[in-house]
Formats: sequence, structure tokens, C-alpha cells
Amino acid sequence: MFSFSKKLLIIFVLLLILLSIVFCYGRTHFYNQAEQKATQQATQLKHYIDTELTRFSKIPQLLTYNNPVIDFVSTEQNNDKAINNYLADIQQASGASDIYILDSQGAVIGSSNWQADHTFLGSDLSFRPYFKRAFAGEKVAYFALGMRTKERGIYFSQAIYNDSKAVGVIVLKVNVNKFESDRQLLNTSHGSHFYVQLADSVLAISDMQTWRLNTFSALDITQRRDISQRRAYLDHQPELIAHSNYTSQRLNFRTITDRNYLAVEEKLRFLDATLTVLVDVSNANLAQLPRLIGFIVVYLIIIALGYGVLRRFAGVKKLVYSHHSLDKELNAHTQAFESQQAALVQSTKLATIGQLSMGFNHEINHPLNTINTYLASAKRLLAKGKFEALNENLQLIETLVARVHKIVEQLNYFKDSSVTNITALPLHDAVFNAIEINKAQLKQDNISLIEPQIDKSIKVLVDRTCFEEVLVNLIANASQAMQGCINRELSFAVSSADGHAKFSIKDTGPGIEIHNIENIFEPFYSTKSVDGLGLGLSISKQIISAFNGTLTAQNLAHGGAEFIITVPCEDPTS
Repeated sequence: MFSFSKKLLIIFVLLLILLSIVFCYGRTHFYNQAEQKATQQATQLKHYIDTELTRFSKIPQLLTYNNPVIDFVSTEQNNDKAINNYLADIQQASGASDIYILDSQGAVIGSSNWQADHTFLGSDLSFRPYFKRAFAGEKVAYFALGMRTKERGIYFSQAIYNDSKAVGVIVLKVNVNKFESDRQLLNTSHGSHFYVQLADSVLAISDMQTWRLNTFSALDITQRRDISQRRAYLDHQPELIAHSNYTSQRLNFRTITDRNYLAVEEKLRFLDATLTVLVDVSNANLAQLPRLIGFIVVYLIIIALGYGVLRRFAGVKKLVYSHHSLDKELNAHTQAFESQQAALVQSTKLATIGQLSMGFNHEINHPLNTINTYLASAKRLLAKGKFEALNENLQLIETLVARVHKIVEQLNYFKDSSVTNITALPLHDAVFNAIEINKAQLKQDNISLIEPQIDKSIKVLVDRTCFEEVLVNLIANASQAMQGCINRELSFAVSSADGHAKFSIKDTGPGIEIHNIENIFEPFYSTKSVDGLGLGLSISKQIISAFNGTLTAQNLAHGGAEFIITVPCEDPTS
């Protein structure tokens, strides 16, 4: 047996193992929830940004088909007030930052901010890639810093054609501050951050100011030279943001300034850019503390309950062990009683045969004597050559022999015990077989038999041998009960309903004494002065109960007794 200290050590080690499992499971669950949150935010942010940029991208396309705009660019006018006001109205209605028109040389000849101090009119933007690519026939979406305002913006540009010839470029600028200012539309909650990273690894948009126009990737000399030549960020050179990346359980994590984030990415429709949402998971380990404390409490409760159950089980085990010998002795007595009961049942059957033997002797002797007479007559007919009369005698002898066989066959039902075999037995056949067996005794007792009218379609679910044994016993009892009576009449009644058949045996004897009605089915209880073991009715009731039926008795109002058998029967329609 383990000592108490060893048991405590096992309990403590098991607690540590289970706490480790609970901690790992809880942290994994925490990360999965954070991933779902980041994915939801990234999806909504992507949808919002893509929808807004798609709306803005349609405006330059519509303006390229505007006839006043085409005429204005084709006639090489400059600073036309009507065009400038038209561009200002569209800028105000759309929410864009600026809308302006460049001629074929890249000079600004019309602008929505024509009245502002920092107007674009007259500016040379021919070096801008969004001008060169648009004038070459592309529909351009381009990120860059404004030359005058130094504000970050997304530029949508498209060429203006006159007679299939490019004569200028229309440009719409969207200030990216609008995507960073409204946190509710962006659906970024406290502890979450986002950024949009361009193809050159520079962060164009972010809710974190220190991340804007910087990068999470180390740029080599070639990449920095390309950024300088494009002048998309003017003279600004992106700085590397201190961080580290790692992957765990298929999830991407990023550590920035001592904070740990889970990262989820979505590809944007424009700018060849990627949207990344970061959800702060720095407190993932600390968040498991309540779960661990709760588990420790539950664990200690289970240990306490288990200890109590084990102590109780030990007491029960001792009690069971102390009663084991008593159980064995009780089983031995039970088996002995069952054997004695079986012997008594068989004795009752043999007693029943004994009671019927006198009647059978008379019934068998009569046909045997008749057979002898016919045999003597047959010899004389044979000697005289009267073969036709001889044949008639032989047929009568054959009939008498068959009758003797039938009587003996009926008697054989009771000589041995048998295994119960429930079948659908016609009630008509069972009743008339029982009457046939008792026929000699009924005749000897001078009983007037009123044969029952039984529908042959009624089939009871019983064991044939056992059921007929009950019927024989009840009919024999009724015959014996009427001995000494002036009126000796045996009658029957049959009915069926609700899946059960009801069969009654009625006699005109003295009936059952009132104080005996409750006891007649008890073992060894008998009202017979002699030749009665008191088991016949008890065994009959047990047999009927085994068929899920009932056996009851009552006195008739006009005198005599009635025994009622109710057993299940087969549905006639099945």
C-alpha cells in the first residue's frame, strides 16, 4: 500500500499535468478567438476600403466622356473658370481631396482647388508615374505624397481622348486620412491595429502614426534607389520598424515594442496592396489564470468526493465479503426448494393421472372387449368365405384401435415435464381435447355436458400441453365437485376482446365456501378429504400467469362455481 505522502505526491503531479493541459487548451482557445476577431475585422476593412476606392475610381472614367472637359483639353485652354468650378462641384459631392486636369505635357490646366493658396494650377507633374502610365492608356491607381501638401494620397488617373488620340489626363486624389480617422467604420477596437502595405513593402495607411511610410521589411540598396527615383514619397526614406515574426499552430504572430500581436492578411483590389490586421494577444497567458484557479477548485472537490466514495466503497466491500457465505447458503436452499417444488409438480401430474386412470380403464376395456367379439366373428366369416361381411368387421376393429390410440396419446401429455413452447393454439381444439380426456370420468360421475360453441378462429398464445393440463384439471375438479348433487351440469362460456380470450368453466355443485375463495390457489391448500395434495389449482394459476394471463374463481348467483381463464389471443385479422 502507498503511504499517505506518496498519495499526496501522485495527486500533486497529476494536478500539474492537468494544469498544463488546461493551460495549453485555454491559450489555444484564446488564440482561435483572436484569429476570428482579426479575420472579421480584416474582412470588413477590406470591404470598406475596396468599396470606397471603387467608387472613386469611377469618377475619372466618367469625366473622360464629358464633352466640355474634352473640348477644354483639346483647345489647350488654361484656367477656365467654368471647368474649375465643375471640378470643384464634383470634388465636393464625391468627398475626394482634389480633382485636376493635365495637358499632354503633364502641366495642370484645370483644378478643383483653383481658388486655394496651394492650387495645383501651373504645376508640372509630368514626372509622376500616374501621368505617364495614364497617358499611355492605362487606368491607374497610384499611392504617393502630394508635392505641395505633403499629404499621403491615392491617385486615380485616366487619359482624355479626342478622336481616339490622348490629349490629356484627368486625376482624382483621395486623402488616405479618411481611412484612418473613422475607427468605427474601420471596425478596429482597442488593442487592434491595421496597416496597408504596398508592393514595395512601405506602409501607406495605418492607424499607428509611427508606422506610416515606414516598413517591416529590411530594404536593400536597389529597393531604396527605386523608391528615390520614383519619388512617390518625395525625399522620405522608409525606416525599419523593430519587430519579430514567428508562426505557431498555423497562426502568424508579430512582436512590436514588447507587445505580441496575431496577424491576419487580406489582399486589396487596388494598388497591389495587402491589408493586415493585428490583434493584441500579449495577455494570452495571463488570461488563463481564472481558468486555472477554477480548475484547481474543481480538482480538489473531485479529490475530496473521490476519497469519500472510496472509503464508503471499502465499507461496502467488507459488508459484501461478510455476507458472501450467507448468500451461498441461501442459494443452496433456494435450489433445493426449487427441486422439491418441481418434484411436487410432477407428483401432482401423476396424481392427476391416477385420478383419471379408472375412467381410462373403463374407456379402453370397452373397445378391447368389442374388438375381441369382432375378431371371433371375423374368424367365422372367414371360414364361411363371407369376405364382404369380414371386411366390414375389420373396418370396425380398425376404428376401435384408433380410438384406443387416441386415448393413450391424450394421457401421454402428463407423464413428463416439458419445455414451454408458446404457439397460436385454436381454443376450440384445446377445450375439446380436454373434454375428451375427461370424458370417461364425466360419464362415470353422471355429468350432463353442455358442449361449448367456440369460434375456430380464436387462437390463444399458450403452450399446448400446459394449457390443456390446466383445462383437464379444472374440468376434473368441476366433475368431482358435483358428486352427490341432484343437478349435475357442466357448461362453458367463451368471449374475446382487446387481444385476450376469456374462457369460463361452470358447474352446478355446492360452490366455494366464502372463507376458501381467497386461499384456493395457495400451494398445499385443499378442500378434498382424501386424494388431494392441494397443488392442482396453484400450479394451474402459475401456468396461466406464465402466459401473461389470469385464473380466477367465483360463485354463481344460482349456485355452483365458475373458474375463469383469461389469456392473450392472436389478432384474427393478422
